[in-house]
Amino acid sequence: MQPKVSIIIPVHNGERTIGRAIDSALGQRFGPEFEVIVIDDGSTDGTAEVLRRFGDRIIAIRGEHKGVSAARNAGARIARGDYLAFLDADDEWTPEKLGRTVPLLEEAPECVLAYHDAAEVDGAGRIQRGSCYPQRYSPPSFEEMLTPRGHVNPLLTCTIVIRRSVFDRCGGFNEEMAACEDTYTWIRAREYGPFAFVPEVLARREFGLSAPREEWYIAGAGALNRAMRERYGSRFRGDFQFEILRWSAWSAYRRGDRRTAIRRYLAALRLDPFAPKTYAFLAVALFPRKLVSAVASLIHGAAHREIVPASTVQEQRSIQ
Repeated sequence: MQPKVSIIIPVHNGERTIGRAIDSALGQRFGPEFEVIVIDDGSTDGTAEVLRRFGDRIIAIRGEHKGVSAARNAGARIARGDYLAFLDADDEWTPEKLGRTVPLLEEAPECVLAYHDAAEVDGAGRIQRGSCYPQRYSPPSFEEMLTPRGHVNPLLTCTIVIRRSVFDRCGGFNEEMAACEDTYTWIRAREYGPFAFVPEVLARREFGLSAPREEWYIAGAGALNRAMRERYGSRFRGDFQFEILRWSAWSAYRRGDRRTAIRRYLAALRLDPFAPKTYAFLAVALFPRKLVSAVASLIHGAAHREIVPASTVQEQRSIQ
């Protein structure tokens, strides 16, 4: 049977998690209308043995280590489905993922891409963020994607289902970009039509940050800026590297690395010296996090005592 959806899973040295990811793909409540393609990107661990256990339930291709974009593109080249869905080796879907997204594309021919919310978990499976999108979130317009401001909500690759024809018109993933190449692909896809968003958590994304990984994102955001300026010229009025620098600075501060946080805030200010919030964040980063938290708690407590009537406080104590 011709599959309607091709699920593409790149993996490099992912023996710990790849079985879980494949199980979640094969467990979709979507009938027999999908295929699972796994691209082994030159793994040197036990990944190949894990893949063999699935037999002919998956299409497993092994190649040289060329990076995640090359692996995804290789999967797309042999895909037979009208829609492509991407799943990383350390992520997993709920069984309803395809059933909740694909119909949106089937019912709206003008829609080019559908995606959904996801939860972030650590390596032990503990939930770190129950949702990756704010309340009342809606898919961005093309102009909004060309003008990133404030908190950037990237479209997470593990949540995407895209029309195969649109993916091909975008040229696939840019294999020259080390990071943020997926963001560039989704921005290009937005040229061809609107997106649909399902406000449901249909994936669990394993995500952990470290200084090297954050630097990887910062470098990727710089490459993304260059690609955006080359393609869109003056229509691109944002700065992804500025946004990533601020985000990664706060991440460093939260884990106690004040020196890195300060360095990144200063780098962000060099890109945009007229950003008052960045100066405020920098001022906070000059002090230990425990001290800032203690002061914030005192201020919050004082404000709470002033605003909340005494009778309400007494009622709260009685409930406790």
